Amino acid sequence: MTVQTNRRAILLGLGILIGAALRIWMLFYMGVFDMEAYYTWAKHVLNEGVTGYYPGVYYPLQMQIFEACGWIVAKFGVPFFIIFKLANLLFDLGSLIILLLLLKRQKANPAYALFYWLHPWFLTVFALGYVDFQFTFFILLCLWLIGAGTTRNYLAAGIPLAAAFLMKPQTQILIVAVFLFALFRFFKRRDSRPFALLFAPVILFLSYEIWFTLSAAPGESAPALILPLSYVNVTNIMPALTAQMPNIWTPIAFLLRAPGQPIILVSDQILLFSVIPIKYLAAAAVLMSVGLHGWRVERATAIPPDKSFAVSFLFASLAVPFLMTSGHENHLFLATVLLIPLMCELPRYAKAASQVLIFVQFLNVYVLYGQGPHWLMNLFEKIRVDETMLVFSLISIVCFALVAKPLWSRRIQPLAGPA
Repeated sequence: MTVQTNRRAILLGLGILIGAALRIWMLFYMGVFDMEAYYTWAKHVLNEGVTGYYPGVYYPLQMQIFEACGWIVAKFGVPFFIIFKLANLLFDLGSLIILLLLLKRQKANPAYALFYWLHPWFLTVFALGYVDFQFTFFILLCLWLIGAGTTRNYLAAGIPLAAAFLMKPQTQILIVAVFLFALFRFFKRRDSRPFALLFAPVILFLSYEIWFTLSAAPGESAPALILPLSYVNVTNIMPALTAQMPNIWTPIAFLLRAPGQPIILVSDQILLFSVIPIKYLAAAAVLMSVGLHGWRVERATAIPPDKSFAVSFLFASLAVPFLMTSGHENHLFLATVLLIPLMCELPRYAKAASQVLIFVQFLNVYVLYGQGPHWLMNLFEKIRVDETMLVFSLISIVCFALVAKPLWSRRIQPLAGPA
C-alpha cells in the first residue's frame, strides 16, 4: 500500500468512527412522533399477531420487525426509542458496508460512502427515528447480488427485494420497474432471466397472503383482500397534494390553498375536468415515466445488469416522490442513498444538483420539526413554513430535472478509472 492509500484508509476509518459515534449519541434522542406510532403498533402485534392487527400503513414484515423491537423493550425494560433506533443502526451499518462494496466493484473512491455516513441529511433522518434505513438496506443488497445478471444472481437478489416489498410502500414502484424491464428484455432479446428477480417477491407475498387469509377471524368479510388492498389503498392514508415533500405539487398546493390553509391540507381528490381525480393523473405520469425509462435503459446494451437496475431503481425512487401526490418528507430517502454509488459517474452539473437536492431535504426536515442549530432555526422562524416549503420545492424541482437528465440518457458513461 502506498502512503496515499494508507492516508485514505485512515481518513475513511476515522470518518466511519465519527459517524458511528454520532449515531450512538443519537440513540438516546426520542426522535419524531412517528416512533410512538411504531411502538404502539409493536404492542398490538405482540398481543394480537400481525394478522390480527394490521393497519396497512406499513407492510407485514416491517410490522414484525416492530414486534421484535417491542418484545425486546418488554423483556429488558429499555426505553422503546433506543431499541427501535438500535434496529435502524444495524441496518444503517449494513447499508454502509454494501455501499463500500458497490463503490469497490465499480472502482470508485470509497470516500463517497462517507457522504452517506456523515451528511447531515442522513444523520437527521436517523436522529428523527424514521425506519427507511431498514428497507433501503435490502434494496442495496439486491443491487449488490444482481452482479453479472445470471439466473442464479437474479434469484438471490430477489430475496432482499422480496423483504423490502413486504416492508414499505416505496418498494412497489421498484417491482413495477423490474417487471417492465424484464418484459422489454424478453420482447427484444427473448431473455427471460430478469423475471427471476420477481420470483422471491411473488412467493413471499403469496405466503403472507395465504397466512392472512387462513388466520382471519370467523365472520371476517373477504379476508383474502386484506393484504392486497393495503397495497392498493396506501395512497389514501393521507390524501394531500403534498404531505411535506417539496415537489412539483407544492407550488400547485400553494396556489390552490384557501386563505390561512396549510399546504399539507390541500387535498389530492381535486377532479380534473370534473371527472378524474388529480392523484390518478399523477400515478399515470409516474407509471409512464418509469416505463419509458425502463425501455430506454433496456435498449442500452452496453450497461451491465447491476448498473441497469441501479439506474432504474434510482430513477423510479426519484420519480415517485416528485411526481406522485401524498409525498412525505422522508419519501426521497431511498433515492438519496441510491444516488451515492452513481454520483461519481454523473456529470458535474448533475453531481452538484444531487448535493443541493440532498441538502435541501435536510433543511426541510429541520424546518418541519424545529430541530437544529439555533442560528438556523432563528433564520427560519422569521418566515412562514409554507413559503419556505415553496422555495424548497422550486429548488428541488430544478435539481430533480438536472439529476434525471443523465439518468434518462441511454447510457451513463463508465468511469475511465478510479474517482
